[in-house]
Amino acid sequence: MKTTTDIEELGHRIKKRDEEAFRVLYAEAFSNLQHYAMRYLYDWDEAENLVQESFFSLWCNLDKYDGERNIVTYLLVIVKNNCLNYIRDLHIRDQHQDKMIEALLFSNLREEEPNEQLTHRLNRVLEQLPEKQREVLLKHVVEQKTLPDIARELHIAESTAKTHFKRAMALLRENLRFIILGF
Repeated sequence: MKTTTDIEELGHRIKKRDEEAFRVLYAEAFSNLQHYAMRYLYDWDEAENLVQESFFSLWCNLDKYDGERNIVTYLLVIVKNNCLNYIRDLHIRDQHQDKMIEALLFSNLREEEPNEQLTHRLNRVLEQLPEKQREVLLKHVVEQKTLPDIARELHIAESTAKTHFKRAMALLRENLRFIILGF
């Protein structure tokens, strides 16, 4: 990487929309930023995408960049924020997916579902679950009982009921992911 003075000069030039300076920054910083993003994402391709988006964001929002600030540090903050947003969105997507699984499970066990492939796959996954996991899942989702109530009813610890439910949902999430997402 360049010296501090070189980086300051690069920042000033980029602030003035100097495309050559931007290309130099891209060429010299991209790999390090991708490695940095990997610390958050553990996915090389996604890290590459987010670093690309970060450079794009920098270029499109140069009015927000203070030319006196270290351009690499500024870009590092953009990459970090993009990574954290991506992780937050994954968490939201997982929560949404759990709700869809619960809705599918509830509707498929109560009435005939026109999507036979989904019904067949759901039943096959339910059959794969250990008996207690399946029992806790069905009581919680279909009968809408709370996990503490289920624990008392089955004479197990509440933490055990929670573990059974989480493991059952993880297996359902993994096995139904592509159908739910429309693949």
